[in-house]
Amino acid sequence: MSRTIRIATFNCENLFCRPKIFEENLKHSLELLGYVCELQKELTRDEFNIDRIKELKKKLSGYAYVNDIRGNHMKVKGAADWLGSVELSRHRISDIAVENTARVINDINAHIICLIEVENRLLLEQFHNDLLFKKFLNPAGKEGYEYILLVDGNDRRGIDVSIMSRLPVLWICSHIHERTLYNGKMVPTFSRDCLEVQILLPDEKVLHLLVNHFKSMGYCPKHDPQSNKRRRGQSGRVAELVNSHDLQREHVMVAGDLNADVKSPSLEPLIKKEGLYNVNFELDPLQRGTYRTSNKQLDYLIVSDALREFLENVHVERRGMYSKKWNVHYSTIKGRRTEASDHGAVVADFRVA
Repeated sequence: MSRTIRIATFNCENLFCRPKIFEENLKHSLELLGYVCELQKELTRDEFNIDRIKELKKKLSGYAYVNDIRGNHMKVKGAADWLGSVELSRHRISDIAVENTARVINDINAHIICLIEVENRLLLEQFHNDLLFKKFLNPAGKEGYEYILLVDGNDRRGIDVSIMSRLPVLWICSHIHERTLYNGKMVPTFSRDCLEVQILLPDEKVLHLLVNHFKSMGYCPKHDPQSNKRRRGQSGRVAELVNSHDLQREHVMVAGDLNADVKSPSLEPLIKKEGLYNVNFELDPLQRGTYRTSNKQLDYLIVSDALREFLENVHVERRGMYSKKWNVHYSTIKGRRTEASDHGAVVADFRVA
């Protein structure tokens, strides 16, 4: 009996956890930061002023806390007997923009979804359990995601690639350790990561998925103003990884935000590779755009010929974007501040045997 499997990629842009202290008005935030500095100073003294530490901790309740690594700071004489730090408390995900992200994922209802720009795995798990599943999936009678996977990547801002899957994950491999020569220096090949994942499909075949977020066109060096050279190296390396598979027999997919349109030379190793197919080619050229109001495609599901045989439907989910051009956004989106993302999600259905 055949079954339709839905796979999607979505740069959700806003799955980051922010310190509560910065959500206050400016005057109160500055006051609280002053208490943080004072508490840090108190915890470096040779002899602790326990009464003042208690007072500062009370003022900072809900905004900052003392992380005891070795020794209890309330039971020792001073800094020489204790190791730890003052940490900022972070809020639980509840922002309207994040709710709209959950709304997009709920409406896509994919069996496998690649999520780009997620801070860490625990945050993604919290988002899934406390918001996506509890408020959207479960009330609608939809399954949650058993497999929630992320490996911290190379971007120091915490911009990582991840997947959520309802189907069994058999194996994962990160490529954050790989390095390449760029601008006379050895740098990480991937700006974030190329996360390889093997997923068991209902027909007992394996999906070989490579999740990516290539170098953006911003923050570019002078010798490479659009980062095309850097991105070309990344797409070339992914093409090498794809070469380890038989594209006529194996189900292979390259997914994610590749940060360049199909016409960019930087993506030629993938877009022009024999045996690979960009599923957005199924759409009218004016409907292939995934970023803002542009017709340019930045987000991709690129599949092997073997997987393309089972491709049924493709669409770009744009309701999470605030866009006067497309004019299809949710009523809960009032502007760019409340949009789920500035990217649309690429969604494809496959009828597996």
